[in-house]
Formats: sequence, structure tokens, C-alpha cells
Amino acid sequence: MIKSMSGHGRAEAIGDALRVTVEIRSVNHRFCRVSVRTPAELAGFEERVRKLVQDRVQRGKVDVTISVSGTSASGVHLDREIAAAWAKELASISEEHGLAKPSAADLVQLPGVLGAETPDDQDDAADALLSEGVEAALLAFDEMRNREGQDLADDMLGRLAGMRSDIEGIATVADQVPTRIREQLRQRISELLDETSATPDEDRIVQEAAHLAERADVTEEIVRLRSHLDKTETLLTSDEAVGRTLEFVVQEIHRELNTIGSKTKDLGVTDAIVGLKAELERMREQVQNVE
Repeated sequence: MIKSMSGHGRAEAIGDALRVTVEIRSVNHRFCRVSVRTPAELAGFEERVRKLVQDRVQRGKVDVTISVSGTSASGVHLDREIAAAWAKELASISEEHGLAKPSAADLVQLPGVLGAETPDDQDDAADALLSEGVEAALLAFDEMRNREGQDLADDMLGRLAGMRSDIEGIATVADQVPTRIREQLRQRISELLDETSATPDEDRIVQEAAHLAERADVTEEIVRLRSHLDKTETLLTSDEAVGRTLEFVVQEIHRELNTIGSKTKDLGVTDAIVGLKAELERMREQVQNVE
């Protein structure tokens, strides 16, 4: 079944000293765009997380937010060079503006001064927790996209059934067009010749009626519409990413409806075309959500 491009998934992975929380959100987009936000200690894993998401998502703008609580640090590291640079700059500003010089307690709160020393084995533990959290969040994310995709498919399949009925109604009217045109033409000519003794030329009437009927014939358009609706139904029950193909097919359906509308003069058909276009527009909006 098709998937929605919008979804949300959240998961936690808990270790001995770390808790990794992963949240994934997505909205519609023509292509696959993945943004990953991680704390500094997990920045090295961003590309791998992006790859994990891209392996599961074909289209959509996906935001992945990762947060970490707890500590895996075995010690604390003071970067004296950064601290000295901060102290020098702040002392200059303090002297210039007559402010108190920063204390050591002030310095350790500044970016880059104080950090955690993390052993390699604890890096491996964080890596494993991150993978676990991302996979669990992706699972929840996909479940939501599948549910919404099912709702989208059910809605559009229902609309397709109504459109098929209307198109078959148009086909029935189209089959009657040649006879109707011939009768209308004969009546019109009779009215024009009513005050004369001239006799209508039946062969000429048949030729003109055939010409007008050919111009108004929508048989090919009806056949293509049926084919497009069959294709749409097949796509809606597919497990592949079919959003782009659906957009193209909907465009083709609209093209055929326009052609029929331009060919026919029947008021009933014109009304049916207007209704079909309105229904197709609702489907187009739904297709914009399909991966």
C-alpha cells in the first residue's frame, strides 16, 4: 500500500549511562531531503543516520532530532588554550568598559572550555544506542506513514469509483451523438426550407452529420480515461513509491477531460465534466501527500 510523505516517529534507547532519544518528522517535498540535528558528541554519526533514513524514504522533507541525557564520561577535560583565549578577550572588554574581570567559574561555562573525556568503548556503546534509537524511531515513523497512506488510498479509491460511473454515463451519451446530430441537422434544414418547395438532400444531410459526429466523437478519450483510471487504481495498491507517477496520471486524466469538454455541446456531459474536474482536483491534493 502507498505511504504518506508526512509522518512522525519517536523512540528511546537506554544504556548503562546514556539515554538516546530520536525524533523523526516529515512533510511533503518533491525530493528526499534529510536534515539531522545531533548533540556535539554524536556529530560524527550524522551522515550514517542520514543514510539510514534515505534507505527508507524516497520522497519528503525529513527532520531527525537526536538528544542525549546521562553521561558516558570517565573524566573531565579542561582546554587551557581555549580558556586562556576567552580570558584574554573578556579581560580586554572588562577593562574597556570598567567591568569586573571574569572568574574561573565564569570561564568554565563558556563554549569549548570544559568537556568530557570519553573512552573508545563508550563511543561504541553510544554508537549502538544511536543505531537502536534510529531504527526504533524509523519503525514508528513508517507505521504512521503506512496508516496515513492507507487512509489516502481508501479515499482516492472511493473517488475513482464515482469517477468511473460518471465517465460511463458520458460514454452512453457519446454513443447517441451521431443519431442526435443527424436529427438536429435534419430538423434545422427543414425549418430553413419550410417556406420553400425545395426538398432536403438526404445524402448531403448524412455527410454533414457524419462530419459533425466525427468532430464530436470522444470514443478515444473515453478509452484513455478508462485506462488511466485502471492505472491509478493499480498504483494506489502498490507497495512502491508511486507519488510522481500518480501526479503524471492525474495530469493525463485532466487532459482527457479537457478534450471531451471542448468537443461536446451536450449540457449533461458538460455538467459531468465539471464535476469530474472538481473530484480530480481533490485527488490531486491527496496525491501531493503520497511518497
